[in-house]
Amino acid sequence: MSGARSWSRDEALALAGASGHRPLDLSLGIPCDPQPRVPGAAHPSRQPRARVAAAYPPSAGTPQLRDAITGYLLRRYAVAVPPEAVAACVGSKEFISTLPLFLRDLTQQHARGAGRDTVLIPALGYPSYAFGARLAGLRVHRVPVDETFRIRLDRIAPHVVSRALCLWVNSPANPTGVVEDLDRVAAWGRAHGVLVVSDEAYAETTWCHEPRTVLRGGLDGVLTVHSLSKRSNAPGLRVGFYAGDPTLVAGLVHRRRQGGLMAAAASQQFAASLLADDRHAAEQRSRNARRVSDLVDRLNALGLPCASPGGGLFAWVAVPEDGGRAFAHHAAAHAGVVVTPGSEFGPRGDGYVRIAAVHDLSAIASRLALLRPAAARRRSADPSDTASQESQ
Repeated sequence: MSGARSWSRDEALALAGASGHRPLDLSLGIPCDPQPRVPGAAHPSRQPRARVAAAYPPSAGTPQLRDAITGYLLRRYAVAVPPEAVAACVGSKEFISTLPLFLRDLTQQHARGAGRDTVLIPALGYPSYAFGARLAGLRVHRVPVDETFRIRLDRIAPHVVSRALCLWVNSPANPTGVVEDLDRVAAWGRAHGVLVVSDEAYAETTWCHEPRTVLRGGLDGVLTVHSLSKRSNAPGLRVGFYAGDPTLVAGLVHRRRQGGLMAAAASQQFAASLLADDRHAAEQRSRNARRVSDLVDRLNALGLPCASPGGGLFAWVAVPEDGGRAFAHHAAAHAGVVVTPGSEFGPRGDGYVRIAAVHDLSAIASRLALLRPAAARRRSADPSDTASQESQ
């Protein structure tokens, strides 16, 4: 497996296609299930063209969508948020990638924004956090994590904190599945005058307790972003929402409207129906939980060690000494299985791969078994594992 120095998903898919096996893509958190059906709601692709308004949709979201967002936050998180503190976005990824750009413009008008040129991101995190900071011409600082991959805010140097424009926190975390103490993180941000932006795209896939939001401790100094892609398995809809500090939300709505960032009217209508319906979300959550548990159990049985995540749709797997990119290359070339090297989420991820639990185990078990030779090579290199090899 040595010699794999770089990785791209397109190249991995091509390798998998040439492996002699049908490609199995476990690199993205997109469950294989069909789009949800909500009584009385028509998907945008099925709506008559006559229903599409001959006007621009509101960037902040239609009144119907904003009411659905506040209703969802109250039902699911027991947090009462006024309509002016929520707004729509064109999927959470768009919001994440553009937020630093708009925040920079917003804070330049205030004295407290002077010298704030740094975006704090987790040492292991969604690549769009760093991309958004670079797009805005800002510095990126990766917040250290401990041995369990939780962020360590106490390890950020004071001179870095003083320059921080915002802090990204992701809970449950992609890729590790760690669930953070959002109340503690929000308190740290308020104490240091740093905006805390909580990416809660995977909140509905929290396994260790009921889903939580950074908003439950108050709206001041915090924002959250949510995705219908994970809750409702609707990534093609391209609608999400953000909520939090009303002053910040108002400033962002104005700038995002000027930038032309607005979800299609038909998509907003369907998104409102999805957020108002909890049944399909509960069914999706049940499927996701079973798949994550089954995947973790099977990988451990194959000698690919991973812990049960606190949340999320992924197994975070320690791989042989050659590294995550080499393992991913081998998995694609020899097993037709596409997984993501941990280093794609930050240097701290070298030595791991992320494997998505997006299929039933019965559909992928035989393919996962093809990864066993790589795991066996790791054990054979470790004398302490001789007994476990013999027992298998």
